[in-house]
Parts: sequence; structure tokens; C-alpha cells
Amino acid sequence: MTDKADRTLRRAERDRIRVEKAEEWLRGSRYRTRRARRRLTVVGGGAVSLVWGSAVVCWFLAPSTTAMWTTFALGATALVVYGWAASVLVVAAQGVIGAGNAHLDERQQAERNRIYALAHRGTFWMLLATAAGMTLVRPGDDLVIEIPSAAALMLAVAVLVTHLTLPHLIAGWRAADPVLGDED
Repeated sequence: MTDKADRTLRRAERDRIRVEKAEEWLRGSRYRTRRARRRLTVVGGGAVSLVWGSAVVCWFLAPSTTAMWTTFALGATALVVYGWAASVLVVAAQGVIGAGNAHLDERQQAERNRIYALAHRGTFWMLLATAAGMTLVRPGDDLVIEIPSAAALMLAVAVLVTHLTLPHLIAGWRAADPVLGDED
């Protein structure tokens, strides 16, 4: 057997063991039910909304040290909370979002395509709502919206974070209760 084929077999074996461990963890986890995973998805969405809150804080308070420290605190909280929620959601969704096509069957590929389609639609509506909100906040009849550069940066970060996390949140919301191995 060639070295490349041997590495491929070892990688496949490691992946199989990793999946078995994740299924075993999920079987004993309190997140094995759809209801619990949906609650966790709401928590993850709340963490993403903290980044949006940071953009709003920067809009009204920047440039100031209050805006800076509030942005750091909200960002760190969002990172910790979403990191925890995402790790559970990835296991619960059985890796549909992050796995390559070679590791998914046709059903999982179709599910991932539906998730991405919903996420792209969600991103479109989020961008539309952001543009409408910025239009409504502008003072008077000015056609130009003047905002602090920190707010513009945090708004761009919020859009990016939302776009990147939306597929995981949708997968966590839509994930069915997993069919685990036989309990002999």
C-alpha cells in the first residue's frame, strides 16, 4: 500500500472514531432533543445580536472610551457564548455545514444546500433591514449618512459575523433528532 493511501485510511479511521465519540456524547447530552437544540440556537442568535449591539453602541457613543470598552465586552461575551453554542450545534447537525462533499451522502448534501439557500436569503433580508434602519436614523433631509468610523467598522463586522454564523444557526434549528446506533 502506498503512503498516500495509508494516510487516507488513517484519516478515514480517525474521522469514524470522531463521529462515534460525538454520537456517544450527544446520546448522553441534554441537547439530544430538538427542543433543547432550538433553545441553544436562540442563545447562539443572542450572542450574534451582541455584535449588532456593539455597532449600535459605536454609532451613538463613538469616539469615546465608553464605546471602546463596551464594544470589547460585548465582542468577548459574544465570542465565548457563540463558541460554546456552535460547538454543540456542529455536533448536533452531524457536521453537515463544515464537511466536504466527499464525506456527505446525497441527503446531507441536499440538506446543506437548503441550509445555505435559507442563510443567503436571511443575509439578503438582514442587509435590507440594515439599509432601511440606517435610512430611518439619518437626521433631517440629508442624503448622506454621517457615522463614526468605529460604527462603520462594527457594522461591517456584524454583517460578516451574521453571514458566517447563519448557516450554523439554521442547521441547529432544523436538525432532526439524530438516529443513533442500536441500543442492544
